[in-house]
Amino acid sequence: MVYDMLWFYGWKANNMILSLVLAATSLPAEPLIPFDTLARGPSISAVAVSPDGARVATIEMNDGRSSIYEGELGGTRRLLYRNPARSIDNVRWSADGRWLFFLQDSGGDEGYHLFRLDRANPGEAADVTPFAGVVVELVSTPRGYAGPILVAINRRDPQFSDVFSVDLTDGQVTEVFRNDAQYTEFFADAQGRIRAAGRIVADGSLELWGRADGTSSLRRLYTAPANERFKALAMHADWRSIIVKSNRQSNFERAMLISLADGSQRPLRNGSCGRYDVDGVLQDQNGPLAVVCTRLAGELDPLRRSFGRDVRAVRPLVGAGSLSFESQSADGATTIFYSDASNRPGRFLIVRSGVASVFAETRPELASYRFAPSEPFRIRARDGMQLLGYVTRPLGQRVAGPAIVAVHGGPWTRDAGSFERETQFYANRGYTVIQVNFRGSTGLGKQLFEGGIGEFGGRMSDDVDDAVRYAVRQGWADADRVCIMGGSYGGFAALTGISRAGGFNYRCAVAYAGPADLATLVQAFPPSWQPFLPRSWYRFVGRPDQPDDVERMRARSPLTHVGNMRAPLLIFQGANDPRVRQDQSDRIVCSLRSRGVDVDYLLANNEGHSFANEETSLAITRATEEFFGRHLGGRVGDGTTQTANDALRTFRAAGRNITC
Repeated sequence: MVYDMLWFYGWKANNMILSLVLAATSLPAEPLIPFDTLARGPSISAVAVSPDGARVATIEMNDGRSSIYEGELGGTRRLLYRNPARSIDNVRWSADGRWLFFLQDSGGDEGYHLFRLDRANPGEAADVTPFAGVVVELVSTPRGYAGPILVAINRRDPQFSDVFSVDLTDGQVTEVFRNDAQYTEFFADAQGRIRAAGRIVADGSLELWGRADGTSSLRRLYTAPANERFKALAMHADWRSIIVKSNRQSNFERAMLISLADGSQRPLRNGSCGRYDVDGVLQDQNGPLAVVCTRLAGELDPLRRSFGRDVRAVRPLVGAGSLSFESQSADGATTIFYSDASNRPGRFLIVRSGVASVFAETRPELASYRFAPSEPFRIRARDGMQLLGYVTRPLGQRVAGPAIVAVHGGPWTRDAGSFERETQFYANRGYTVIQVNFRGSTGLGKQLFEGGIGEFGGRMSDDVDDAVRYAVRQGWADADRVCIMGGSYGGFAALTGISRAGGFNYRCAVAYAGPADLATLVQAFPPSWQPFLPRSWYRFVGRPDQPDDVERMRARSPLTHVGNMRAPLLIFQGANDPRVRQDQSDRIVCSLRSRGVDVDYLLANNEGHSFANEETSLAITRATEEFFGRHLGGRVGDGTTQTANDALRTFRAAGRNITC
């Protein structure tokens, strides 16, 4: 009770001070968007065209759950399947167009199974891989493949999967490739035969193995050392080579072809994104269609004239926004694209017979609102490393105001100029949002990526601080009113930001599934992750079986420096998270509570590393709106919903009841 009273009066005094400051600050005059309007998931989030181009399957919102709909391409879609326990985020057609299938886990545990849907029986989904404790992954098959579904299942060995065929008609699961060589990925040809596979060895090298036909033994074609960014993308439609991307002899990843006969390499013509890494290569049964790039935003660089005509057809509907590929019929006559912009919600665009139109708006309920553009900026970090960032300022704001630095997860991903619900929500509340692609981020070249080695909690956090200081110098942010937030690695960065000595003085922090102890984090990764660790976590962070590495990881862990934490902290954690396990958050919370530090702990017993359900999103958005309003002084909406309140009450109760 005494602590609650002290917290209340401290909060009241801080808000009185903030009120005086804000009186001289030009907060935006834009209408306050109801929190639940932006917190809800998109009305439609995925579109899959049937092979014959006549029908379409979609992921659409239904009573708080992303669900599967189906119907004629130009007609009305009906609800085909809704899982009341968890949202679904993917759907595909079988090659004959009879079945639909999707992958789903249980409560966010990432133990994915393959489910089949029959269009003749709405409301039913059959688990065709009903094996306990396994992870199911789809095996890469080419466009036009008409056989059973190929999946990799770690049923025999928790670390390494064998390949199985799944007959969707009778549910028969048959082993087709015994993985005695510890491969981690597989690529099949049009007859369903494994023609290429990749594996990671102890020193972090990635080996590509392949065969020129479907009967000979796989042999090693290519070895990418640990310092080479390399990824096999797909079998080429000529069946003589495999499409990969690599930054060998370059600062940037480019697409190339590796012969299945002798391992010889040659560049894919026009397979470059210039001074950015290639994201991927689109292909149909006749060969490559386009190179996928993310420069300042997502782009498609056509490689074939016919696909270029489709891209040109949608350009007037895209404007200055991003463009990505979504789905295509087997004959290429119908193509679905996705486009958004930093200040415009996404839409699905359709091209048929060279004519483009809008298939669906993802968030039609937002049509009456204006959104703030995210502007790119470039800075040099304190050691000279060049960084790309984005700033989103509230519409109408011309003076330095409260700010949030949003740190992306991964860390092996990047920020780009796309529509982000969270960014627009905070900008609407009066906050400048700062994002930066710190060292270790991908897509921006080898130098930036390699700069993250050994720098968790070090220079990677320096980069974030440098971006904030740049925003202050530019007059975008008030140095006394900046909070840091992020999920996964971003959560680690938020915890690091308020615990390490000599960093920026953040006013508060929000961490979603943020690692607190690097050594125990890596030790507890699931078995299916273990083969990949020599090329990723062991290289960047350290090995938990090496004493010197453990000492370094402890020194860079927020839990080691929890005694420095003074700033108010809001933590979200999924109890079923297999990556960042609950104890990572529990240990931080218990330590802070023992010292009387302000920490609000929300524990979701029905979520994992990614929060899938709408009530979770509503609760999180409301909690952060109130948290930032309390500590930064931005706007807080008057309205809430019973769903958000109920979820928040449940999450807080679970967070209070942890055992310390």
